[in-house]
Amino acid sequence: MATDEEKRAADDGTAADGAAADAATGADAATGAAEAGTATTGGTAATGDGSRPIARTPKDGRGQSLRARILIALMCVLLGIAIVAQVRQTQGDEFSSLRQDDLVRLLDEVTQRNEQLTAEGEELRAQRSSLQSGSNARQFAEDYLTLQSILAGTVPVEGPGVVVEVDDPDGEVSAQTMVHMLEELRNAGAEAVEVSGVRLTATASFTDGPDGVIANGEPLTSPYEWRAIGNPQTLSVALDIPGGALAGFRNAGATVDLVERDLVQITAVVQVVEPEYAVPVEDEN
Repeated sequence: MATDEEKRAADDGTAADGAAADAATGADAATGAAEAGTATTGGTAATGDGSRPIARTPKDGRGQSLRARILIALMCVLLGIAIVAQVRQTQGDEFSSLRQDDLVRLLDEVTQRNEQLTAEGEELRAQRSSLQSGSNARQFAEDYLTLQSILAGTVPVEGPGVVVEVDDPDGEVSAQTMVHMLEELRNAGAEAVEVSGVRLTATASFTDGPDGVIANGEPLTSPYEWRAIGNPQTLSVALDIPGGALAGFRNAGATVDLVERDLVQITAVVQVVEPEYAVPVEDEN
């Protein structure tokens, strides 16, 4: 039989075991409550003291990445639109920096060039039609003969031009001075030239004689009268430039009088001598 001391010891062990079990049970309950209070599932979390639930936003990395890509794409589109607008504005303002005078001059040049090209095109078309039809062959031949006759000096001519009278009382004007005068007239576009009744063409010549200047074998006497057909203003300006033909006459001691006229008549002609050596080349076609 167990003694009283042994019974009391057994009762104390049983009580200790019960207290330990109760403590373990309480710890488990506290742990569960803590987990329930801190767990989040995309909804709300309840506080331990029963106060109003606190809303929490889930952290989604994929959503933030999508928004970033959309924002970058939108910025690229806006940048492209700005670049296109700038390019169009630059192209449209190509002439905006020019002054009004420059624009007017540019427009005039383009208009004149257009008119020239139009006239040239019409002339070329007319020539092509004439060559294709052959109807104007005779007229073309006549016009060509007239032109060659004027250049050769075989026919009298008239038209606007200048008349220059050179008075050389001391006979100091030389053949070289006369050649200079003829060259200046030709360079200024004179189509026909005569001096003191002698027609001057491509074969004209001047020499110094005992009694003065000789032109094409004909002796000349002062005063010398030059007649030239062409643009009067162009001829007068070309002759009267510093160091020009008129200055050469004045340096020789002669007096010069130049007059522009609307009608200048040249009646002297040249007797054409038949070529002795030159012959035309036959057309192979």
